[in-house]
Amino acid sequence: MIDPASKKSLLRRIVGGILAVVAALWIFLEEWLWDAMHAFMAWLGKLPPIHWLETRIASLPPYVALLMFLLPALTLLPFKLAAFWLIAGGHGVYGLWVFIVAKVIGTALLVRVFALTRDSLLTIAWFARGYHAILRWKAHIYAIVRALPLFRRAQAWLRLAKLRLRALRRDIFGDRSP
Repeated sequence: MIDPASKKSLLRRIVGGILAVVAALWIFLEEWLWDAMHAFMAWLGKLPPIHWLETRIASLPPYVALLMFLLPALTLLPFKLAAFWLIAGGHGVYGLWVFIVAKVIGTALLVRVFALTRDSLLTIAWFARGYHAILRWKAHIYAIVRALPLFRRAQAWLRLAKLRLRALRRDIFGDRSP
């Protein structure tokens, strides 16, 4: 029979391992998606009507900028609720797709609006304190996850995959790409 202390230790290791994998996946996705979304939204921001709108958003006073920052989440909330309704109604795949699309669009808008309003938002004392606290917490969690052997192996595998894709692209399209 396993003693209770061993059970707790085993349970902690299992839960810790699962959380570490989830955190590592989250970090990979966040780093990749955040940068990709930021680049795409910046490109989209070069279009004249969007550029005009972004210029107005970037010049908003702090609390109006805060409302603008919250707008993507509030706007997409009904779609996320609809996704949960679909899932609860037995349409899990459709609900999941609606949720994923709403999440990606909401995150893309949030990324861009934050980039435009960041300086104004950081003039709000409580927002700045919260923002810097989150950055510290995030850096601490990232350091823990990045030190995990699983994360380092996954990074090495991704670097190798990128190199192989570049080599394949060069083989197919010639030496035109970096």
